[in-house]
Amino acid sequence: MTAEARILAKRPMKAGEVIHLPEGAMMQLSGIGARRACSTARNLLEKGATALLSWGSAGGLISGLSPGSLVLPKTIIAADQSVYPIDATWHELLTSRLKAHVDFHKGPLAESTIILTGCVEKTTLFRRTGATAADMESAAVAVVAQEAGVPFMAVRAITDPVEMAIPHSAITAIDEFGRLRPSKLLKGLARHPLELFPLVRLGRYFHAAKTTLATVARLAGSNLLFPYQAEDP
Repeated sequence: MTAEARILAKRPMKAGEVIHLPEGAMMQLSGIGARRACSTARNLLEKGATALLSWGSAGGLISGLSPGSLVLPKTIIAADQSVYPIDATWHELLTSRLKAHVDFHKGPLAESTIILTGCVEKTTLFRRTGATAADMESAAVAVVAQEAGVPFMAVRAITDPVEMAIPHSAITAIDEFGRLRPSKLLKGLARHPLELFPLVRLGRYFHAAKTTLATVARLAGSNLLFPYQAEDP
């Protein structure tokens, strides 16, 4: 989403815009969902990318994950139950760099085809997959990476823990790139005024996730330690 991309870009990004980051990486704002993530990943490969990384927030599926918890999964579980591994060397380099500074979880990241709005939906996905967390984009990027034969990594920070219900007004108030539409938000709150406090809490949780992602970027750089040669003795 826009706010997640800005952590690496250091400035607002437009939909579909590709920017070059200081350490050689490219980044494109995909927006929400597998279709957009797939299209974005393929576009980056066409522009010369030699690895793919999925970056952003996720929903927690297990207890013990708090807002801002970092998930560096070793595997991605797609909606059809296909399993895609993370590049092992890249994963080891990144976790070694972060382990003295940031707590993280290596459990699987599952694909959700819908926004998981409540505990029941999250628990159902956990029982089906055994995953630690879920998002809507990483599996699509993993598929494109496997098809192209390039390394893949996912870096996700928890916004909503398993017990958190996402207010309906929050879902209707953002567009496909996660940008807030104030008029939609006000209309939603007019219909459901009791959602104000959960909305404020969700805003705090999203800030915690962004803080974690910013820490990762500070410690690992905008290229997240790829290519490997940058770490070789």
